[in-house]
Amino acid sequence: MVGFLKRDPVSKAKKYIEKALNELQSNYPDYASQEYEHAARLFLEAEEIDFAVKYFRESANCALQSEDHVRAGDIKTTAAEALVADGRFQEAGSMYSEASDHYHHDRKGGESARALSTAVLCYLAARSFETAVNLLRKAEGRLTGSSEERNPALNLAAIAVAILCEGEGVTRKELQKAVDQFKGKPSESTLLDFIVSSLKLALDTNVVVEWAGRKEDTVLVKTPIEFEVKYRCPASVRVVDYRVSLSSNLVMSKMPKIAGNVATEDSWLMEVTPILDGGGVVGPIKMRLEGDKVLVNRQSNTIRFGVSPAPPLLELSLNPQQLSCSVGDEVVIDVVLKNSGHGAASNITVTTELSAGLQLSLGNDQKSIQFLATGEEMRFLLYVKAVGRGDGLVTIKTKEPTQEKETAKTALVRVA
Repeated sequence: MVGFLKRDPVSKAKKYIEKALNELQSNYPDYASQEYEHAARLFLEAEEIDFAVKYFRESANCALQSEDHVRAGDIKTTAAEALVADGRFQEAGSMYSEASDHYHHDRKGGESARALSTAVLCYLAARSFETAVNLLRKAEGRLTGSSEERNPALNLAAIAVAILCEGEGVTRKELQKAVDQFKGKPSESTLLDFIVSSLKLALDTNVVVEWAGRKEDTVLVKTPIEFEVKYRCPASVRVVDYRVSLSSNLVMSKMPKIAGNVATEDSWLMEVTPILDGGGVVGPIKMRLEGDKVLVNRQSNTIRFGVSPAPPLLELSLNPQQLSCSVGDEVVIDVVLKNSGHGAASNITVTTELSAGLQLSLGNDQKSIQFLATGEEMRFLLYVKAVGRGDGLVTIKTKEPTQEKETAKTALVRVA
């Protein structure tokens, strides 16, 4: 019978559980904690991970009844290591986080920081990025105002979060240095190998934004411009989320049509339209890429360029464009000046030129218009008197300082 029990760790574990219950009935939680730990380690030997974790937790709870937070932290760390070895990173992260709180309660700063940093790595491996970021902030907050130095585990966790969650650039040399300084336990090798592999894939993943056509130093307001967005990754991934950053004077006129295909590289076009002059900035573009081997957030470069005010486009119309009269008669021509461009016009000069036999009967031959907004028009009447027979021309010319050429329209006046 004794030989059978030696070969059957589960049966031996049950005996320790009975002893633990008896110790609790006798109000000896510290002894019960030890018995539960023996049982948990036997379940671990039998590869009954769920039972092992359960009784490690019972052991920790009994230790807490005796106010022994350090022992509770040690026991939960052992349980977390068992979960890591089994590839159950999410559960391991939770257990490491609890262990860290116990160490912190008894001011064991080094042990607390290491447990919490390992919890961050576990949550990263489980792709629970938000939890990982929150725990890193918690760990860093505990160091604020403390004499404790940032330990290698916390340094590796911070670099891992920067690469996977925030898309920040970290060199391979910096990563390798952090990994070498971490000095993980043999029980953490599964976690460390998985994280390092993911980090290296992430560092080799690039998101880039480029001009789709010729690079421009300056573009005009209201002129659409195209950019190409692309990614490249050593492993097959798909885009699960993205965000495009634009300066406040730019609007997205055509979003990139990202289909989420699984590939090692892909690209899309997007169109941006400047709405105000000044400096334009496209990027960074943040992408979350997911594949079987990696989940990573990466961000692109930025493109900067100038945005110049759009030019006005002045258009003239005369009505009527042809008319007849007798000498001494006065004719009236309706003149409409419109700005059909994307930019406002200012300091506009309007000049009237008359051929021989015609003269203005009211006003002078030049007028100034201070401002004409986009789409705005101005109407005025031109009074012309016929003083000689023959065909006469009434020409209206307009010029704005930013325009290279003047705009002109002509009406024909036949004088009998």
